Amino acid sequence: MKRKIILLSRVLILIGLITSCSSNLSEKNFDELDIKIVDVQSWLNLMPGGPGSFHISGKYELPEELDEREIFLYKIIVIDNDQEIYNLIAELQFVLNSEKGTKEFVYTSPYQTKIIPILMERDSIDVQLVFSVNGLPVKKDLNKIPLTRAY
Repeated sequence: MKRKIILLSRVLILIGLITSCSSNLSEKNFDELDIKIVDVQSWLNLMPGGPGSFHISGKYELPEELDEREIFLYKIIVIDNDQEIYNLIAELQFVLNSEKGTKEFVYTSPYQTKIIPILMERDSIDVQLVFSVNGLPVKKDLNKIPLTRAY
């Protein structure tokens, strides 16, 4: 009986530790992380010879000591008037490990993303970058990103 009580108490302590660790991590916001958004660009490809397409790309940096397998950009969400109009899986490319002691990553939207008609009326977009931090989402809102056109 004593062994069962000891085993049960150890299990409860372990569950408490796991729960407290994951709740602390999920409460983190973007500003608490050491991720630097270096660049964000968006444009509509309206060149003749094919259907138009929407593009968004940019760059972010992580300090060398952070593991890019545990912290990475997962989604790019585009919002118009509080409505989600794109929910895109980010395509990532490691650029370099610079002399600044950072890891740099370029992100892009999927190739040939179809233009949603409302974008033809917009000069800027609101974007939410969703990072995966140890499997939990951490969001960074970026407002009024210029939306240019390529003819």
